[in-house]
Amino acid sequence: MRVLTVGQMRAADQAAGAEAGLPGALLMARAGAAVARTVASLAALRGARTVVVVAGHGNNGGDACVAARCLFEDGFHVHVIMTCVPAALKGDAREAWDAMRTGGVPYVVLASEQAWDEDEAVASGALVRQGVVVDGVLGTGCRGVPTGAAARAIRWINARRSHALVVAIDLPSGMEGDSGAVAGDAVRADVTVSFGRPKRCFLNAEQAGRVGHLVVADIGIPEEVCDRGAAAEPCEVIGLPELARWFPPRAWAAHKGDFGHVGVIGGSAGLCHAPVLAALGAVRSGAGRVTVALPEAGLAAAAAQVPEAMAHALAAPGGSLDAASLRGWSRAWEAFDVLVAGPGLGRAEGAREGVGYLLALPGVRLVLDADGLSALAALKADGWRPAGDGRLVLTPHPGEAARLLGATAGEVQADRLGAVRRLADTYGAVVVLKGAGTLVCEPGGVPWLNLTGNPGLASGGTGDVLAGMLGALWARGLAPARAAALAVWAHGTAADWEAFEGSQTGVCATAVARRLGRVFQEVERAAEERVAKRAP
Repeated sequence: MRVLTVGQMRAADQAAGAEAGLPGALLMARAGAAVARTVASLAALRGARTVVVVAGHGNNGGDACVAARCLFEDGFHVHVIMTCVPAALKGDAREAWDAMRTGGVPYVVLASEQAWDEDEAVASGALVRQGVVVDGVLGTGCRGVPTGAAARAIRWINARRSHALVVAIDLPSGMEGDSGAVAGDAVRADVTVSFGRPKRCFLNAEQAGRVGHLVVADIGIPEEVCDRGAAAEPCEVIGLPELARWFPPRAWAAHKGDFGHVGVIGGSAGLCHAPVLAALGAVRSGAGRVTVALPEAGLAAAAAQVPEAMAHALAAPGGSLDAASLRGWSRAWEAFDVLVAGPGLGRAEGAREGVGYLLALPGVRLVLDADGLSALAALKADGWRPAGDGRLVLTPHPGEAARLLGATAGEVQADRLGAVRRLADTYGAVVVLKGAGTLVCEPGGVPWLNLTGNPGLASGGTGDVLAGMLGALWARGLAPARAAALAVWAHGTAADWEAFEGSQTGVCATAVARRLGRVFQEVERAAEERVAKRAP
């Protein structure tokens, strides 16, 4: 999705009313409801029913009041803290406040810094021991250093993060809406719910940790209105509303042949579980059929961990697969809709030969991951040249990207946008550059930035699951760049939800795979809601 400046988003809001007949009150109602849905999902993960909403002046505070009323009506224990006197609210925000107050939502007004110390329940933190805190203090129009009650509210919200999840409305309070700069106190959110389009501030990599998991909520502003006059940016942001457009519902009479056959190739002595995890990712991402081809030592793991996948043992002299192993299977590799190769393949000379064999097969769509990328780097050094026919996807982490580019990992990290573009153009492939702020880029394209996921993904096997997911989505019919974008978003979202329920430390590959059904349910619901919002 294209990112917008504060001014561009404000113009889109105004045009939505003037041209599309969407008044500000309706957009605010939809925005507040989107926040409430996110809060309810997070509270369910924690088994909590307590929500504290901190609302400031302006439309940000109005969104917060709508969210508070929605949650209160749904039976949550809601308490609202106002950082301004209600008389300061204007227009739609004042109407939202009035509706919240008359609906019986409990609230307190703490419009001065000292008032935060005088309210015993607030000052002690007893107001919320577990649950969710909603940051609606400052919006996109704020500049400079927060002061007074707003600054005190931001510090109070951050102090709650030790035992409560924090949801920011539109952007974390204290972050400048265009640059993402932080001049003073600023909220560090677990989740940020932004409306219509991602804001430009989210491109600030240094402050990405304050944004947390990004939810882009579709509030019904037409796409052409949102994107009108949007300036070119170095990258775009992967957002659920756009993903939902690419993910059609399954036909009632669908059968497994409609959703593709993914072949997973990998494994070597001591690494036979890696292709099994990739197969698990493919199965959990809706592939119609999955076959995993690996050394015989991995058959038991495949049967135990992914009984839905068909497992086939390949000859592996010395414990490693090679070109002879692949040629020795009677089945035609070209019959698969997508091949995922590399997880656990090892670094033996035979692995390089095997990857070369796969790259030379006519018409094969190939996802290369892990050791398959090291083999590709060696082949490139020996003169291999890309076909550039859209049949190759690469999924390197920074170290693998460095080998593919003949650079260092530090150089890749210093210019990730430049690195992913060079990789895509050099190899004629869609490239997924993994890491904090995973990037997806196709040859000659604008990179897409993912803002889901957390450091818990820095554990063995999670990349294998991602490779399998990507293969499944490509086999289901998505274009390779779109399959990659959806895969990295869903993968990161699953990891975030696992961390929100437990901890980042407990995130692991099988836990991420286990969450995928719930994640794809969100995509399916977003697709249905998008159709409903645009129905006459």
